[in-house]
Amino acid sequence: MANTFNGLEMLKIAILMEEEGRDFYTNGAKYTTGKLKDFLLATAGQEFIHKEKFLTLYNNLASKKDENYDYLFDAEVTSYLKSLIDNKVFNKETPPEDAFKDYKTAIEYAIKSEQLTVEVYTKMYEGIVEGEVKELLSTLIDEEKTHIDEFSKLL
Repeated sequence: MANTFNGLEMLKIAILMEEEGRDFYTNGAKYTTGKLKDFLLATAGQEFIHKEKFLTLYNNLASKKDENYDYLFDAEVTSYLKSLIDNKVFNKETPPEDAFKDYKTAIEYAIKSEQLTVEVYTKMYEGIVEGEVKELLSTLIDEEKTHIDEFSKLL
């Protein structure tokens, strides 16, 4: 992705990734109970918080631009951007009941997803020129790495 998209386009991709993660973990929670369900819902909550951070930055950055970026919310463009990230982090081909069959499997899956997210955000970071976007991505990369450490301690 490096040097292919502008900051707003990359933020839109990041928003879609976080939505995908939230939906994935929320859906996985439907197949679980107890401690595992709590873990998945908490993880979904973290994805939501990240999405909100990206959305706030997107709105702030868009308000400073002269160009119109409404095209990013066009259904066809959104579909295209989603296709770029589809199954890159959250493998929809793995049935949730398999990915979340037990606590250990769910944590391992979450760790793998966080690692892939770090990889994607790092590639995005390398292509960003806007300081605000770069700063937020750096912070979120660090947060994702913290999640990997936290999830690893649960094993």
